[in-house]
Amino acid sequence: MRHFSRLLRIGASTLAAAMMLPSMSAHADYTGAPRTFLFNPAVQIPFSDTAKFKKKPPYVIGFSNAGLGDSWRVVMQHSLMKAASEHPDLIKQIIITNGNMDDAKQAADIQDLSSRGVDLMIVSANTQKALDPVVTRVMKQGIPVVMVDRRIASDNFVSFVTGSDAMMGRLWAQWIVEKLHGKGNVIMLAGQAGSSVSADRETAAKQVFSQYPDIKVLDTVYSDWSPVKAKQQMQAMISKYGHTINAVWCAHGLPVAGSIDAFVAAGFKAGEIPPHTTADLNGPLQLALKYKIPMLEIGYPPSMGGTSIDVALKVLAGQPLPKIYEISPQIAVTRGDETASVPHPDQYIDEIVDKNGPPDELIDGGMGPGYNPATFKVKLPGEK
Repeated sequence: MRHFSRLLRIGASTLAAAMMLPSMSAHADYTGAPRTFLFNPAVQIPFSDTAKFKKKPPYVIGFSNAGLGDSWRVVMQHSLMKAASEHPDLIKQIIITNGNMDDAKQAADIQDLSSRGVDLMIVSANTQKALDPVVTRVMKQGIPVVMVDRRIASDNFVSFVTGSDAMMGRLWAQWIVEKLHGKGNVIMLAGQAGSSVSADRETAAKQVFSQYPDIKVLDTVYSDWSPVKAKQQMQAMISKYGHTINAVWCAHGLPVAGSIDAFVAAGFKAGEIPPHTTADLNGPLQLALKYKIPMLEIGYPPSMGGTSIDVALKVLAGQPLPKIYEISPQIAVTRGDETASVPHPDQYIDEIVDKNGPPDELIDGGMGPGYNPATFKVKLPGEK
């Protein structure tokens, strides 16, 4: 039976909000309302009035994906496809495009979708500034836009489905501060420059670090969400700073394996590799246990792809909904690495890791038993 057992006090957070961690067994998902919504201290949370977008089904929905450059994005798109397939009575057709992580290609995709008469568009923007003008034009044409995972720079959309990048960035940083007892050197291993996901997490983390004068951010480097590039970047950082690196703040799980590989290649033994933060991927959890690395995992569930379909249908039904539609993360830590802001949790990394699973497995993919991204297939609305 699920229950809320502890308050997670987020120190130095501009949210000034408490979050509750649910009691879970391994691989279980929190099913309550988003905690970042329930415990938001604001009396009024911005909502979008969608009455003007209300129309009768069935609908044609377009999805412009930034790309399929990593396992997270693949599972996110599969989640969206699965959700769409479950509403054949409401969705007549769903058109999916792949931007190949290229701003110009994705802008052209969005223009094409708007010319094909879609009733609503779901967009995961490659970079927030470059895609802002074309998404803004779509909204001005009267086509509602739901952002998912990555937003544009302006607020010219109906709703943004996300996992609270700000909360993740802050909590990772606060945990590092407390692990280091308020004194030490940090490398920030970010994602993709210009991506709203990475930028928002970095900004929030730096707000926390800035409050502790004895915490020094030595460098911020970008991995482009690639473990290969992350290893190269961290090799350069280790060459420059060596054992003075006390922690590595990582913007997601994708760069973590590369960072740890760099420390191992530099001769760091089990128990010597500094604390790392991570999200979603199985591989970093396996490495944390193998090399005795303190680690905090905060999920950024790719199941938000499916949630974006649910949000899209609410928009077309004329239901009001939050401008920022945050889904709840799962939180885990290595045993013995609890802190004041991450107290004794309801799950540990050794409980959620798939010890014999592939490193790129998404531990919170939400796709159900038997899912294999390589063989996934579903009949979409409009397909014969």
